[in-house]
Amino acid sequence: MKQIISRLLIAILVILALASVYIFIYYYNNQDVNDVKVEGYVLDSSNSQPLKDVKVTVINDRYENDNGHKNYDEYLGQDKIELRTDTKGYYSIVLKKSAYVYIYKKKIVINLLRKKENKRKNYLLLKHI
Repeated sequence: MKQIISRLLIAILVILALASVYIFIYYYNNQDVNDVKVEGYVLDSSNSQPLKDVKVTVINDRYENDNGHKNYDEYLGQDKIELRTDTKGYYSIVLKKSAYVYIYKKKIVINLLRKKENKRKNYLLLKHI
């Protein structure tokens, strides 16, 4: 009988220890990170040249809302930041707090068109979609 009680007690202690570790890891990983730097370059895929003045949208999700309330079960705060690349195709921003970041860029379609009347002239059409 004592053996059964001691095994049951050990099993309960192991379960409690595992639950404590799970809770610690859950709350440790689900926190906003301070001063997150988001940066990058936008390059032309055909020739690796930098693309200037491309609209880059950064969506920043936070566990803390604008009023300071925190909830680690869901994102309460969200920021939408629109950036433009410089002449080197570079964009950068430092986010005060962040839990998850999405980065979108406007798709750029480049078509090389030729006029039938004058085949020596090339026209570059840049469309933002």
